[in-house]
Order: sequence, then C-alpha cells, then structure tokens
Amino acid sequence: MPYLILAACAATLALALTPLVASMARRVGALDQPADRRVHAHAIPRLGGLAILGAGAATFALAPALGVAVTAPLRAAQWNLPWLLTGIAVITTAGVLDDIRGLRPLPKLAWQVAAATLVVAGGYGVDGVDNPFTGNFAPLGMFGSAASVLWIVLVTNALNLIDGLDGLATGVALIITLTLFGVSLVEQRLGAACLWAILGGALAGFLRHNFSPASIFLGDSGSMLLGFLLAVLSLKSLEKSALAVVLTVPILALGFPIIEVALTLVRRTLTTGVGSVTRGDRQHIHDRLLESGVSQRRAVLILYAVCATFGGLAFLALLIRGPANAIIVGIGAGLMWVGIRAAGYGRSAR
Repeated sequence: MPYLILAACAATLALALTPLVASMARRVGALDQPADRRVHAHAIPRLGGLAILGAGAATFALAPALGVAVTAPLRAAQWNLPWLLTGIAVITTAGVLDDIRGLRPLPKLAWQVAAATLVVAGGYGVDGVDNPFTGNFAPLGMFGSAASVLWIVLVTNALNLIDGLDGLATGVALIITLTLFGVSLVEQRLGAACLWAILGGALAGFLRHNFSPASIFLGDSGSMLLGFLLAVLSLKSLEKSALAVVLTVPILALGFPIIEVALTLVRRTLTTGVGSVTRGDRQHIHDRLLESGVSQRRAVLILYAVCATFGGLAFLALLIRGPANAIIVGIGAGLMWVGIRAAGYGRSAR
C-alpha cells in the first residue's frame, strides 16, 4: 500500500508538471526539430527529464505527509543521499545543456563520467559480493569501483541510444523499473523499493504525454537521467547480494538497452572506424523495425514486449539460484541472438 501511494502521487505530479515543462521548453528554444534521422514532422519540446525529476523529487519530499517512511529505511541501508543527489544534479545539468545548446560527444561523456564517479565515491558502486563458495563477503576494491563507473556510463548512454521513437525509452525504463521494484521486494530492500515506486509512478505519468503522438520528448535531460538512475539504483538495490544475482539480474533486466549500445559500438566501429562511434546513424533496432514496414506504435510495443521478456528472465534469475542461473542466461543469450538476426544484423544494411 505505501508503494502504491508513492507511485500514485508521482504519477499525478508528472501528469500535471509535464505540460508546464513543455511550455518552458518552447520558451527557451529547447525544441527537437524535424531532420533526416527524426521520425516526427514538426518541432517537439524537449526537457522531459525535468518533469520526471520534479515529480519524483516532490513525491520524495511529500512522503512523510503521505504517511510513508522513505528516508529511514534508506539511511538504515546506508544510502548516502547527498552524494546521490549531487550525481543526479550533475547528469541533469549536462542533459539540460545538451537540450538547449547542444553538447559535443566528448564533453557529454566527461559529464557522465563525473556524475558516475561522484556517486561511486559516495558508496553507490559494487564494493564486493557474497562469495558463492564460502558464503563470506568478498571485497572487490578498485576493480569494483572502476566496473561500477563503467556500468553507469554504459547504461546512461544505452537509454540515450534507444530514445528514437515516441514513448520508447520512457516505456522501456518503466518496465525495467517495475522489474527491479519486484526484485527489491523479494530481496527485502524496502528503501530501494520506495525509490523504484516513485520512479515508476513518475514515468507512468510522463508516458501519457510522451507516447505516440508525443507532445514532449525526454531529451537528453530525460534519457541520460533515466539511464543514470537505472544504473545507480540497480547497483545499490542489489548491494552485497550473491555473486550470481549481482551479475545476472541487472544485465538481464537492462538487456534490451545493453544490446542496443553493444550493437551500435560494433556496427559503427566496423563501418566507419573507432573514431566515429559517436556519429549518429539510422541503423538502430527501432530504425530497422520501421524500415521493415512496422508502424511506429507497433515497433514500440514490440520492443516493450522484448524488454518485458528480459525482465521476466531477470526475475527468474533471482528466484532460481545456483547452477540453474546458467540456463536462464543461456535463454537470454539465445533471445538476443534471435532478435539481432530478426532485426537484420549480420546482413548488409539496406
């Protein structure tokens, strides 16, 4: 019940705030103009991330008035909230600058690394795992910190890459959020579950305005913020869990965005060289679906189903521990391969 209250509050606030943010975006010129690599025919306001962030922050602040304790379980679980808020401020600032003025790839990457490094320094990285052979906690040291920064930057960019169709990145983030909300409940991470409930509500409210035909886009302020939050919260939600859970659950839950970023890096490296991996193209999975004749709405729904499938596998990986996890990972890898081939990868681009 407390989670439903938080989600409902965040959804209501996001519904109300989004038109206001869209109006502000028009005033400051944060508009996504039609172009060769765009599927919309007229200018659409960006800065959608501010509506999601505003709804989530307001819900968090209102939680005591709603009769829901959020900060107490987070502090009990050693969540360093000032560091998390600082990282969110950094990544949101980068996204807003990109939405209004535009940032070149390397400065944008520098902002992402800075935000990731801040939160990892504040205790949001994987500092160790439960050893499956001894049951003791095994510290990972600097390797864990470096891997955590890499994970956060990877997922931040993954959500940015899939934000190419109305409602796609928002809906995918919502499905991942619901998956990890369920994981947090099973793992008895109640503070994390509160945050997932707030984020899920804010995403649901925003999706009403963002689904096709969208009246506002996430922009980089939204896609980078969502990727950052999904990456950081997934790490903290599973902190000090068993090794198999730490490795498999987040990767499976975020399977679709991770596939997209991996394919993009490989494709651009092979076709135009390492130096141009940041150059945009129209060969993403959603682009391939549109090229095959699928409508924009249907393409989005297909990819929602793909993401939900990976979410189901992630939940199974949590419930079925031990050697059976290898079977789940194998199923996930098989689905990835089938999907890649179905999308036309491995054949020459049309």
